[in-house]
Amino acid sequence: MAADVLITFLPCEIIEYMLENDNLEISDILNFRLTCKYLNQAVITSNKLWRRKFFQRWPHLTEIYEVEEKRGRKVSNWMSEVRASIQSRKKLMNELSCISQKYFNKQELSHSALNYMDVLFRPELGAHPLAYHFLVDELIDLLERPILDSNLTHTYYAYKIIRYLRQCYLTNEWEAFVNLPVEEQTMERGALLVSQWSQPEKRVSYSCVSKMLDDIATYTQQHLRQSCPNHPIFSISSDKLNEWKDKNINDNQWNQIASRQIMDAQCKVMFEHMGFHGNSEMYYSSINSFIDQVLENKRGIPITLAIIFESVARRLGVRCEPVSFPAHFLLRWKERYNVPESDQVESFYIDVFNGGQFLTKNSCPRVGGISKCPIERYNIYRGASAVEVVQRMANNLEVAGRQRTQLNGRAARLRSALELIHLVRPYDTTAILHLARFYMHYQMDLNDLVQILITIRMNLDVSLRGQANHMLQMIQDYEKHMRVMPEEILQPKLRSPHIKYAIGMIMVHRIYGYSCVITGWDRQCEVFSGAIDEMGFSELSDGVNQPFYNLFIDNGSSGYVAQENLIITTSSNPVDHDEIGRYFYKYCGTYYLPNEEKEKEYPEDADVRNRLLDLSSHDI
Repeated sequence: MAADVLITFLPCEIIEYMLENDNLEISDILNFRLTCKYLNQAVITSNKLWRRKFFQRWPHLTEIYEVEEKRGRKVSNWMSEVRASIQSRKKLMNELSCISQKYFNKQELSHSALNYMDVLFRPELGAHPLAYHFLVDELIDLLERPILDSNLTHTYYAYKIIRYLRQCYLTNEWEAFVNLPVEEQTMERGALLVSQWSQPEKRVSYSCVSKMLDDIATYTQQHLRQSCPNHPIFSISSDKLNEWKDKNINDNQWNQIASRQIMDAQCKVMFEHMGFHGNSEMYYSSINSFIDQVLENKRGIPITLAIIFESVARRLGVRCEPVSFPAHFLLRWKERYNVPESDQVESFYIDVFNGGQFLTKNSCPRVGGISKCPIERYNIYRGASAVEVVQRMANNLEVAGRQRTQLNGRAARLRSALELIHLVRPYDTTAILHLARFYMHYQMDLNDLVQILITIRMNLDVSLRGQANHMLQMIQDYEKHMRVMPEEILQPKLRSPHIKYAIGMIMVHRIYGYSCVITGWDRQCEVFSGAIDEMGFSELSDGVNQPFYNLFIDNGSSGYVAQENLIITTSSNPVDHDEIGRYFYKYCGTYYLPNEEKEKEYPEDADVRNRLLDLSSHDI
């Protein structure tokens, strides 16, 4: 009692200081305020305390609030802000806990399947102005949890939800970007949007990317100071340098010699000291198109390396133009820009994929395996805009998404690329066709594409109208076919004595040695007779009348394997497959526990699984 009396005599400032301790969480503060009226008043009136606790609990939101503050939005009541953040996250988790029962049979979810969540993050529908950022922060925290601490079904759907949220948000960001004055449409901003769109589960911020570019520029200046201590850049104010950082410049800020000195120093720093280079070994990997990954790994393809080089050169007052050749992507540098066509100004092309070589039409080597020099026709190619660069990046991502070298997440990568192409070229009928085919393959909603095609048919030229009509007919035929197909109703699958294994068990293939998890079984082979020989099933010792198992395989693929070829594993490594959470909610070291929906489909498997795993552990 004496201690209680003593603390109530402390000034509010001292109480506030004590509660700011990083070991005390928001829940501790809430409990503390319940002890008496005086302490409750001390807590609820301390804006400073609640601000500190907000960023202590959600540190990744700091940058968001700094940007909002620059835009004029200041938080007057941080306790209310904490409450709003908690409430937004609770509503999200409530929806996340129900989503599996809604969409268990769907591999890919249409935007229309998730738009009921709009009320959680759209301010125009009553959500908090920063609810989108609250939800993204919560979802990333969930996705980053260790596998043993995760509800895998929640994690599985968390990715689908965060992709939807990101795309809704970035669609508005893209519209704002293309409506900016051209001098404010920097390539690094466009590349950042590509990275954020394609990596929804990552925290990719402009401040982080910009800082890495700033660091390269600073390093280049340090090198330049050693080689050219009297360079005029050292007499320029920091305000001027910051001005070049945020906007495209229409000409070099230095004479020819000074500009070349900067670029020579930059090439030395980037390609020799820092080790930036072209990623020939994994050229078609998606990560080569993400500016944050290329800055971190120092490997990329021509377009991302060119964006980084241009962004650093611009910070140092040198203009480089991106030139999108059909078979290569280069940067062009001139001594002077904005000069009459009658003035002969030589163009130099910077090949950032090959160490920053300076090329002219006379010195250009054959690159990329093509028979002709990409700059042979010299000045017919104009500089590409930032919007056109993003369009090319999106095309590259589609090519990467169609590669079969990495199966895990392949469908998600391809879908993301196709939807990005559609975002940047909404009336491109080829892009619509590819996206429509993807949607049809995964039985997704086509209504948004239909509306775009109707607009094309009504407003654009005759040739496009014909293509739009053809695609509308294709979609109509598809939807007519889907309407007559019987709706799939999952019936519980009851076991028979000769079915040896159960869903959730981690197995090893007897012949090929790969690790896998059982996701389902059939009493006997269910593939059509014409495929039995093709798949080698006719050569099995026990034939096709033995049980067959559906599997998620450790490389991200799926399989259908005879019982005779499966062995219970003694390993405790999880199976690397991005669809695991669709069927299983928990990894238990040597097996997976099915979620509620999968358990209903195979109601008798739990007892068999437990018995077999118990016997297996005793054998060990």
